[in-house]
Amino acid sequence: MLLKRRVVSALLCAFLALSIAGCANTSTQGLLGSAESVKVETGKSSESGSNATVVVESRDEQPEASRQWFALSREERREKIREAMKHEISCLEDKGWKIEKVDLKDLGYTVEPQEDPAMRTQVAADINECNALNPSPDADIVMSVADIEDIYNYNLNVRDCLEKEGIAVTTPPTKQKYIDDFRNDRVTWSPYTDLMNASDLTADRFREITEKCPQW
Repeated sequence: MLLKRRVVSALLCAFLALSIAGCANTSTQGLLGSAESVKVETGKSSESGSNATVVVESRDEQPEASRQWFALSREERREKIREAMKHEISCLEDKGWKIEKVDLKDLGYTVEPQEDPAMRTQVAADINECNALNPSPDADIVMSVADIEDIYNYNLNVRDCLEKEGIAVTTPPTKQKYIDDFRNDRVTWSPYTDLMNASDLTADRFREITEKCPQW
């Protein structure tokens, strides 16, 4: 599967939408379910034993669908993912769940909190079922090394943006190490890790920075 569940994205989702949250897959980020925060993973995770990201050396080796996906602009990809998330939310509402907060910009939503453990388990099951019925359009995309390089270069731009906003960012790895980590399904460097570790940010300031320096 294209998307690795990265802890930084899980933290971002938890920051934006607490209680039981579902978040759409994205082409450079993913979400890791967390029992502690009662977050629900909406799809497969390479860290839970499912298929790892498929990486090929060149775009010529990619299936046509993958080449077409990466030929889209970032905003075009986000819009397609938003549409899939809208259908997922509709599916959950059809099952009787109240959706308290929808954040189409950050591709997240919050399901009405449940105190009953059995109900929380049911929410998780229904989110996973609705996600399976309305998979993100970037599911099972095959990446090329060039695509990974594009992500790395974008992260460097995000780093520069965050630093202008006063966030101290960890020195990035070399491009080759980033590619190797990605190829081997290891957690890759993200400047957003440092944003999440900043303890002096208000919620409003956090949102302001994420709007100026979008993660992807």
